[in-house]
Amino acid sequence: MSARPTSSRASRPRSATPEPSAPRARNARIGSLSAGLALALAGAALFLWTWGTWPDVMVDFGREAYAPWQIAQGRALYRDVAWFNGPLSPHVNALAFAIFGASLWTLFLVNAAFLALLTALLYRTLSRASDRLSATVACLVLFGVFGFGQLVGIGNYNWVAPYSHELTHGVLLGIASIAALQRWHGRRHAAWLALSGFCLGLSFLTKAEVFVAALGGTATALGLFLRREPLARRHAGVLAPLFGFSALLPVAGAWALLGARLGPSEALRGVLGSWPWVIGGEVNELAFYRWGAGLDAPLEHLRQMTVATAGWALALLSPLLAAFLARRLRAPSRALALAVFAAEGLALLAVPETAWLHAARPLPLFLLAILAAFAASLWRREVAPRATLGAIELALAVFALLLLGKMGLNARVQHYGFALAMPATLVVTVALVGWIPSLLERRGAHGYLFRAAALALLAVSVARHLQRSAQFIRTKTATVASGADAFRSDPIRGPMVGAALAEIRRRLPEQATLAVLPEGVMLNVLARRANPTPFVNFMPPELAMFGEESILSAFRANPPDFVVLAHKDTSEYGFPLFGREYGRDLYAWVRSNYSPRWQVGYPHAAEPLQPGTLFALQLLERTAGR
Repeated sequence: MSARPTSSRASRPRSATPEPSAPRARNARIGSLSAGLALALAGAALFLWTWGTWPDVMVDFGREAYAPWQIAQGRALYRDVAWFNGPLSPHVNALAFAIFGASLWTLFLVNAAFLALLTALLYRTLSRASDRLSATVACLVLFGVFGFGQLVGIGNYNWVAPYSHELTHGVLLGIASIAALQRWHGRRHAAWLALSGFCLGLSFLTKAEVFVAALGGTATALGLFLRREPLARRHAGVLAPLFGFSALLPVAGAWALLGARLGPSEALRGVLGSWPWVIGGEVNELAFYRWGAGLDAPLEHLRQMTVATAGWALALLSPLLAAFLARRLRAPSRALALAVFAAEGLALLAVPETAWLHAARPLPLFLLAILAAFAASLWRREVAPRATLGAIELALAVFALLLLGKMGLNARVQHYGFALAMPATLVVTVALVGWIPSLLERRGAHGYLFRAAALALLAVSVARHLQRSAQFIRTKTATVASGADAFRSDPIRGPMVGAALAEIRRRLPEQATLAVLPEGVMLNVLARRANPTPFVNFMPPELAMFGEESILSAFRANPPDFVVLAHKDTSEYGFPLFGREYGRDLYAWVRSNYSPRWQVGYPHAAEPLQPGTLFALQLLERTAGR
């Protein structure tokens, strides 16, 4: 059995007289409380600093609020609201709306609570896999890079207002499944094993790529436990079915609950979620997703990965050598560590800000190297202190590597990376701050010097990412909506959306219906005007998944009272403008059946969906077929 990593105190030679357990326990409690307080203060500070800047005014997040709002109003997911992921997240958010009220701030606060839960799980899991310092630093990296900020031109790529709750909920469930296995391994209570399986089953109801990663991680740890530990191996005939039954339970429950409203076949399609689109279909061939995986220009992405890897090697080679060479020096260890930290930090401050956006490109290589170390350690059946990597550490690395699969050759912490690259980044953080320094100390080198350099690298990296977030946050000067829906947006789109909301409320009775094309369901949410069709977005992915003819048929059968045409450049998908390169039939039907009543645009008098327009909104009223 692979031993669980111990603390640095435990790895030191013990004297003949054992240290009393009470002081050790008291020191551990004080250390945990101090780490918890530091993380709570950091999280609160970043939450207040980024207050209300998390979502985008037009892109994605409106969909995340619209679906649970409609479910809370009694509409059925998949039948009344078209959805292409699993059913868990919209129903969780609908429950939150039912309890706390349907508003954007309900989602913000619930998501912040989930982020706090994720942080607690990660801290406990990583501190047991390494030490408290590594776990604390990793959680600070989680907050500073992934939790609250904005690293690209639109919001939604953070844990408070994610573009897809299935992604954040799925990652949380995957880590919870591994954490429950760790707890079961320590206490041997079957309830923890059942909880691990249950969390894995829930992750199946989110997104396919997250479930695959969670399955890989938990199966790795459970397989090692059942194979290598005599007690677990003797009871494998009971433990494995218990885990499997617990994993199937939420899936079967979701199918039964959906089936009561939709029928068995439609319920099955809902439970399968995104699997049909992952396995086949046109969506994966869109230019946007090929770029996201680095398949649009693989050689160029490999070149950038190589350059970034070389940068990491340059940053870490010197402190690695210093850790060995410093054995001959008699300088105080604290002074040496401070000198290395300062020298590394000053050198890294000279790296251009844009280079930090490419720093995550070698993450797949780092994870493969860590997995190779895991495999070698387990193959040799070493039972050493922290440098020997056990089943839980291996599970975390497998989970992190599989999550990177969607990004392939284009690993990044921005964009989808706020969730997909987060576990990999934290595993690498623990390796730099905990595992590698411990390994160096076991080889007789001064591992604390490498740790000091790693801390400097991470501090500068987090600072650079916070600096980039600050640049985008400063541009969010316009307040959109009011009360529990209020948030901040940029000075171009924000005021125009606010003007459109005022016009919608003035012209549309409360029961009037509204559709926004091709994207902008946030207007439906803020105005509390529903779309009478099941469809809420009309971008190239949605047209590829649901079919333009099906969408057009729904509009013909139940036309909305009003339509908003919103300007959206979709060149990233390979189809620049709705109504020109894609969605022509739907656009033509709208133009034939609706007449313009109000418009706002930038530059002045610009019309939506025309070349040269930066942003525009046009409100149209139904005129035909009255």
